[in-house]
Amino acid sequence: MTNQYLDHPFHKLKVRNLLLRGLLISLSLGIVLGLVQGISKLKLNNQVLSLSLYFLIFGLLCLWQLVELHRLGINLRYIVGRVPENYKWLKTLGLVIIIILFSLSAYLVSFSLISLIAPNFVEGILRQLASNPSPSRSAPLFVNLLGAIAYIIFAPIAEEFLFRGIILQRWAAKWGIRAALVVSSLLFGVLHANVLGLSVFGLVMGVLYIKTRTLIVPIACHALNNLLAVSMGLLANPQTTSAANSLEQLRSSWWLGILLMLVSLSLLVRFFSRNWPYKDASVPYLVNASQAKM
Repeated sequence: MTNQYLDHPFHKLKVRNLLLRGLLISLSLGIVLGLVQGISKLKLNNQVLSLSLYFLIFGLLCLWQLVELHRLGINLRYIVGRVPENYKWLKTLGLVIIIILFSLSAYLVSFSLISLIAPNFVEGILRQLASNPSPSRSAPLFVNLLGAIAYIIFAPIAEEFLFRGIILQRWAAKWGIRAALVVSSLLFGVLHANVLGLSVFGLVMGVLYIKTRTLIVPIACHALNNLLAVSMGLLANPQTTSAANSLEQLRSSWWLGILLMLVSLSLLVRFFSRNWPYKDASVPYLVNASQAKM
């Protein structure tokens, strides 16, 4: 391990503490909510409740982490960085479309294969996805507005800050930048239903962060990805969406998944081959800090 990692300020942080804080916040909010509903007999809309909990859990976790950064003397400005001049956003738009195609293909292929072994498990996942509080034509206006804010604005900022800004750089200090990139992306994928698709999504966001040294680029890509997903949800016919979430429809679409995967994966391999970080590449925080001191 090179000297740059021995002096890395993120050595002071512990990812396990971040995860424990997230678990503590989730359990505390669950207990409080249960008590409030038990005492007041109040019944909340499930979609509004899910979105509200998401805002509270990730919002409180980010605030807690910001306090921790300040306590350890880690400069948030060096984590966020600045967008390079004349950045090619049009290429980034194309990359986001490729990611969406791969995520869709990973969803179709992986769940089709798993359904052959564990159909009940896949049906449970499909029911969970169907009840996801994402915007749709059948949902009330307030729920759609709240969902759009959560998916397009809040989630990209909170998740990129935690996974790329904190976890990636902490594990780079521990294992090196390549291992940190892979493991942090796998963690990101595991915390979502579409593990394969979102793990690759995390890899792309991590590579963009390392290459541009700013969180603004992956945040913008994440927001655009979610914007396109939300738009498709709003434009889709509810009956068509329900049919697409059925096990039979999933199994019959395996060929489409393979076709999309062959196309998108070849383009993603090209992207990674051109942009994969060198073994001794510096993490964004160290580069930004050194440039600020010049």
